[in-house]
Amino acid sequence: MLINGIKNSIIVNFKIGEIYRANKFAKRIIELGEAGHRVSEVSELLGVEIAYTKNFIKELSDQNLVRISSEPKPDRIMINNPQHLDFLWIEVTSKCNLHCSHCYADVESKQVVDPSADDIKNWLNEAAELGCIKVQFTGGECTIRSDLRDLIDHAKKRGFKTIEVFTNGTLLTEPLIQYFSENGIQVAISLYSYRSETHDSITGIRGSFKKTLGSLKLLLAYNVPIRCSVIAMKQNEDELDGTCYFLNEMGILCNTPDPIRPTGRGIDRENWPKEYGLSSIQSKPDFFVNRELYEKSISSNNCWFGKIAITSEGNILPCVFAREQIAGNIKERGLFNVINEEMVKFWGLNKDQVGVCKDCEYRYLCHDCRPWAYGFTGNLYAKSPKCTYDPYTGKWGNADTALSLENAVTPVTPTCELKRR
Repeated sequence: MLINGIKNSIIVNFKIGEIYRANKFAKRIIELGEAGHRVSEVSELLGVEIAYTKNFIKELSDQNLVRISSEPKPDRIMINNPQHLDFLWIEVTSKCNLHCSHCYADVESKQVVDPSADDIKNWLNEAAELGCIKVQFTGGECTIRSDLRDLIDHAKKRGFKTIEVFTNGTLLTEPLIQYFSENGIQVAISLYSYRSETHDSITGIRGSFKKTLGSLKLLLAYNVPIRCSVIAMKQNEDELDGTCYFLNEMGILCNTPDPIRPTGRGIDRENWPKEYGLSSIQSKPDFFVNRELYEKSISSNNCWFGKIAITSEGNILPCVFAREQIAGNIKERGLFNVINEEMVKFWGLNKDQVGVCKDCEYRYLCHDCRPWAYGFTGNLYAKSPKCTYDPYTGKWGNADTALSLENAVTPVTPTCELKRR
C-alpha cells in the first residue's frame, strides 16, 4: 500500500494538493501498509477484523489517498551531494550611495576594504567548481565598482548561466544597461513607492526616485529582464498596492511586498509595517502542498539549502539576511572546506531541530526562514513568531499579537549546536 505522504497525524495528497487529518488508529494502519504489510497482516497486528481494514483502505483509495500495489515503495527524494551549491550571492562592495532606513546589511556602519577583482574571481572559480551556475552580484551598491563588467564577464566564462545584478538603479548608465542587454544579464531593483517623496524619504537621498525610475525605463527600452522588490515598512505600507500597480503598468514584475527584515537596521522594528505586517502572519492552515518541497524539508532546510552569501569581508553565510550565522571565511579556509565542514550543518537545519516545530504535524509543509526566527527571538532554533499554530493544542492563534515583543522571545534548548566562526 503506497500513500503520498504521512507524518504525525496528517495525510498529504500531492496530486490534488490537499491535506487530511488521521486519527492514531488510521495513522497506524497506513504506516503498516506503507511498510509493506499485507491487509491480513495489518488486521492481525492491530487485532481488528480484516473486513474493517479493507473498508477503511477502500475509503482512502476512493479519495486517491492510497493505492494497493505489489510494487516496492518508491525511493524518497534525498540530497545525495552535501557539497551541492545552487545559488551564490556575492557582496562585491560594502559601500552604498544611499542611506536606506531598513538596510539589512547596515553597510554604512562598517569600514571594510572591498575585495579585489582577483578575490572575487577566485570566489567565482571556487563556486563554479562546486557546480554553481546562478549568481547575484550585490552590495552595498554593486554598480559603484568600475570593474563590474569584468567580474560579470568572468562569471560567464566560468559557466554561470543565471547572472543577476541587484542595484538601487541610481548609478546605472546607458552603456552599462546596453551591456546587460547584450549579455543576457538580469537586473533586480528596489522601489519603495510610486510617490517620489516616500521613496526618497526611505533612501535618505532626494532625487533617488527620479534616477531609479529613469533606469527602469531605460532597462525596459533595452529589453533587460527586470524584477522589482518592494519592501513594506511603516513609511510606505499605505502605498504598496499603488506601487505594485504602478510597476505592473510599466510591464515590470513586482514581487509580493516583503515586510522589513529583522536584521541590520530593521532589527529594532522601528519601521515595522503594523497593518501590512499582519498579512505575513500565518493564522490558518494554508500550505503549498508540493512533493519536492515536502521531501526536501525532511532532510534539510527548505529555504537556504544549496545557497550561500559571501560578504565583502569574505564571510560565508547561509543566506544574505543571516548576518550572524557565519560558517567561515573564504579567504582563510576556502569555499569547499567551509561548505563541507560547516555550511552543511546550516543546510541540514530542518524543522526536526526547531523548538515547537519539531512536534508540529505540518512542519514539512511550511516555508522555513531561519533569519526571520533569529531576528525576532535571537535564537536560531526558535519557532518563527510569524506562525501562530500550537501543535500541542491543535489551535491557531491571533495574528494581531503574533509579533508582539512579549511573544517574540521564546527560549529553546537547541537539539544540536552549529559551530560558528
